[in-house]
Amino acid sequence: MSITPPSEREEFQGFAAFYESDIAPYLRGKEDARQNAVMQAGLIAIAAAVIAFAGFRFLPFGEGNIQVGGILGVLGAGAAMWRVNKTRGDITGGLLQRVCERLGCAYRRDIERPSYFHDYERLKLIANFNRESWEDEVRGERHGAEFVMCEAHLKYKSGGKNSSTRTVFHGQLLVIDYHKKFLGETVVRRDAGLLNRLGKPGKEFQNIGIVSPKFEKIFEAWSTDQVEARELLDPLVLERFEELDRLFDGAKLRAAFTGGKLCLALETGDKLNMGSMFAPLEGPARVERILHEFDLIFDLIDVLFKRVEGRLDGAFRVDAVRGA
Repeated sequence: MSITPPSEREEFQGFAAFYESDIAPYLRGKEDARQNAVMQAGLIAIAAAVIAFAGFRFLPFGEGNIQVGGILGVLGAGAAMWRVNKTRGDITGGLLQRVCERLGCAYRRDIERPSYFHDYERLKLIANFNRESWEDEVRGERHGAEFVMCEAHLKYKSGGKNSSTRTVFHGQLLVIDYHKKFLGETVVRRDAGLLNRLGKPGKEFQNIGIVSPKFEKIFEAWSTDQVEARELLDPLVLERFEELDRLFDGAKLRAAFTGGKLCLALETGDKLNMGSMFAPLEGPARVERILHEFDLIFDLIDVLFKRVEGRLDGAFRVDAVRGA
């Protein structure tokens, strides 16, 4: 079955032939590994269930047997999922490596906290966290602007007797070279109503009054340089941000213009993955899913940076730059 690219972008031209010559053989070669991982995970889960039941019935802890059995069951389920996820990660890494090379990008599967994340923390684009995982870093260039993106899963675990863990961010971080040296720093975040004052990026930042009711309904903007901020957030740029919010279905988009770069964060969850391990690997659906995510990222960069020739018919839309 042939693959169908998500759009007619130049980057996707010839991808159907590449799928047949490179990707399909890779997925066929990994099918045994997938089946073995699923089978072993099933055996681990069954063994864990037997051990948990035995603990519940025969351990000498009375009512405590229920807790011990539950703990053993949870540990067994965790071991089974680890077995599946390890193989899934290995296969996904190889698949993304091939896709990225075809698209002219560099790829790394396992990374530590990247240096560019410092600006996200400093400008309060990300809430406090004390648990973190990082993966799927992609570097490339589009319209003469270098970009790097990665996936972050950040959590905060509270202490005390009633400790709990909650996710504060799970999605994509994208840093794009803006080809312009900024005099100040400007931050754009989703409007939080009465809580906006609590999210002020720093004492030197001031709120920007934007003469766009639609933009102000969605976003809140702060800057250390009011004049520069109004130049950066001109009417067309404001409409571009509104289009990004629509394009990513309100994924809590937040951004910062700082140090000649545009830093964006999108709470999209885990997007660059190959899907379920409980179905055969071969077939175009998995690759089409990944290409769709790259298509969205290319749309994002196009919306932000690509020039619009001629007049726009109504409000700005991604169609104004896609394929132009």
